[in-house]
Amino acid sequence: MARKPLPRPTLTPDELHGLQSEFIARVAPESHFHLALNQLGNVRVVVKDAAGRFVWVSDNASRRHGFAQPSEMVGLDDVAINPPRLVKKYRRDDRQVLRSGRPLLGRIELAFDEQGMLNWHVTNKLPLCDRDGTCIGLIATIQEYPGVKNLPVFDRELRAVVEHIFAQLGEPLCVADLAAMAGVSRRQLERRFRNATGMSPTDFIIRARLDEACRRLREGSQSIGKIALDLGFYDQSAFTRLFRRHLGTTPSDFRQTRGSATQCKRSAKETQRTRRVNGK
Repeated sequence: MARKPLPRPTLTPDELHGLQSEFIARVAPESHFHLALNQLGNVRVVVKDAAGRFVWVSDNASRRHGFAQPSEMVGLDDVAINPPRLVKKYRRDDRQVLRSGRPLLGRIELAFDEQGMLNWHVTNKLPLCDRDGTCIGLIATIQEYPGVKNLPVFDRELRAVVEHIFAQLGEPLCVADLAAMAGVSRRQLERRFRNATGMSPTDFIIRARLDEACRRLREGSQSIGKIALDLGFYDQSAFTRLFRRHLGTTPSDFRQTRGSATQCKRSAKETQRTRRVNGK
């Protein structure tokens, strides 16, 4: 059976633009589209002005940073709520969008989730312009993924390299060897990693190790020294310096603040489970 041809708009491009503009202009402020953005499940949405200040955030975005209400984040910037090393990357990407006026799509980043874990996210940033065409800010969507190695932005060769990295976090990982595994030169691997993730293979390895370190610090009882050695860091001092540089805190402070919150949540869940079993 032949497929029915898709209908084509009868309006000219200018008429289509006018239809959109006139409709949006008629929408009352209390029913603007952004109110629907709170219904996107695990997708967080933030809107920033040209100075990097938050002017609107979805409910789940404010909860992730510990705020009771989205309005409490308005007027703040990334410096107020994120570790310095992450702020540097966020701002670099923001400036690129604001200066070029072009979207930045599919960037892979590390960020804290609502449970205080450092998790991988895919971020899309799109420019927001005024009626004169001047870029006055941006809108960003942040979506969590259970594992960066499952992200669709990796082609077959890169996926094999990423899976190897995650399987061998505690072993020496040489970029030249990873390139050979993918059947490309080191320079080609560097370029493809930057195009897919916005970071070099070396930075990706570091962040993958820090991601696993955060999980172990938060959920386990291993010593910091053992975690450092198990994950391929030279020693505990080197691990602590790198941890502080990327996350703005030390492994011990992270374990104390994030781990205690986890234990409280676990205790609460166990209590609830016991009450259900006992019929209370």
